[in-house]
Amino acid sequence: MVSELNIGYAWIITIAALVATVIVVMAPPNGIYFPYMIDYYEESAAKVGMALTLITSLRYSCGVFSAIMAKAFGCRIVMIFGSITMICGYILIAYSTSIIEVYLACCLIGFGICLSYYTSFFVIDVNFKKHFNLMMSIKVGLAGVGHVMSPYVYQRFVISYGWKHAFLLHSAVVYHLVLCGVIFRPSTNKKSNEEAEEISLLEVKQENNSPKLDLQTGITPTDEKMRFNWLQYIYKICHLRLFKKHSFVILVVVSLIQGATEDGVEVLMPDDMLERGASLHHSQLILAVYGASSTCGRPFQYILSKFVLNDLLIQLGLSYFLSFLSLLICITTKTDNAVYVVMVFYGFSMGWYSGIIPLIVKSTVDDDFFFGYAWVGCAYGVGACIAVPFLGYLRDISGHFWLSEFSMLCFTLINIMIIFGFIVWKRTRKQGQTC
Repeated sequence: MVSELNIGYAWIITIAALVATVIVVMAPPNGIYFPYMIDYYEESAAKVGMALTLITSLRYSCGVFSAIMAKAFGCRIVMIFGSITMICGYILIAYSTSIIEVYLACCLIGFGICLSYYTSFFVIDVNFKKHFNLMMSIKVGLAGVGHVMSPYVYQRFVISYGWKHAFLLHSAVVYHLVLCGVIFRPSTNKKSNEEAEEISLLEVKQENNSPKLDLQTGITPTDEKMRFNWLQYIYKICHLRLFKKHSFVILVVVSLIQGATEDGVEVLMPDDMLERGASLHHSQLILAVYGASSTCGRPFQYILSKFVLNDLLIQLGLSYFLSFLSLLICITTKTDNAVYVVMVFYGFSMGWYSGIIPLIVKSTVDDDFFFGYAWVGCAYGVGACIAVPFLGYLRDISGHFWLSEFSMLCFTLINIMIIFGFIVWKRTRKQGQTC
């Protein structure tokens, strides 16, 4: 397997992964459906926002489960299974009559997207070591292309066929992920076999250490040792050892807050444009502006690292500072034209962020990119699941989005303080060790 890295069939698999990336990025229904669903189901913005946020939160928060499945069954099976799950969710939401059915459909869509999303990352790590940074930069760049395409495609679907029938067209597009999965290798890399052997040895050890009946007294030993063994098994299979690294813990915390901010902008901004007096057409296409600027920001880290600054943590802090400035413009202006400026700068910063995160994970946990990236994405999903309904609730009680946008501004400021504080602490600690 090692001899096949970076050459031959690895490139064909990577091309399939790049195509899958564009489809997966376009798969989640974004804020374009938000006002339609509020009117159709006659529910509050918080409930509808919670339904749409389930897709994003499950897309990221189930990443550890996706990594376990990819290690056990291989990227091919996981990609195909995730695609079929997505198709079932789209069909269900197309024929839903209540918000409860929408919740169930969104859970299926989010879980299927999670399996496909992480698998498209894992398969690149399996097949590329030498050109990993280049392939990852291309991948996140194509994800930006998907962000640009999705608002326009969704709008055409909704205008031509209605928002419910648009979900049937979604299922037809997602079917192409099955074809991408067929191209993947039927198994993962050599590490998965070694890990399976380690787990098998661990299970044998558990059997040997299992409590036995005392034949003389008839008393069964306490099950504390058994519980301890199960905790060891969970610790092993979920790779919780990654949290021993300070850089990784900071990255997880930052991603937790990032999920609240980025997903909140994507869900709430189109509706905020309507409140500012924009037409429905312009409020929907605002996400295309966001996607275009995000596409420009994604390769920026690669260029900056080559010629100016190769410290990824400092780049991460600067990207958050740019997003802070854009959100500050948003809460201090009331015109709809200002939102375009905001989305240009914010989209660029989030594209920059998307290009940095996989590389930081790779540099922090090079030998375990599967679970490292999965845990970071899991934190992002948890943050989105908790915060976006809260932001919708703030909009409902206040009657406008100013309070929600101010909360997102505070989230961004917290991340800036965490990142630059960690950089200062890390350098101070290094200087102390040198002395």
